[in-house]
Amino acid sequence: MAALSIDAARAARAEARRLRVDALGLRVAVEENLRLATSGKERAEAATARAGRAVPVTSPWSRLEWLRADDELSHVLVLVD
Repeated sequence: MAALSIDAARAARAEARRLRVDALGLRVAVEENLRLATSGKERAEAATARAGRAVPVTSPWSRLEWLRADDELSHVLVLVD
C-alpha cells in the first residue's frame, strides 16, 4: 500500500513540474505575441496618421484645399488689419 502512495506522489510531482514548464512556455508566448501586436498596432496608427496628413482638406476659413502636412500652414495665422 505504501508503495502505491509513493508512486502516486512521484507521479503527482512529475505532473506538477510538467504543468509549471508548460505554463512558463505559454506565458513567454503570450508576452511575445503581445509585444508583436503592440508594435504592429503602433506602426499602423503611425501610417494612418501620415496618410491622413497627405489627404487634402478644405480650409475652415475658405474653400481652398490644403495639406495638413504643409509646413507653411503649421504656424499660427495672425489677423492683419
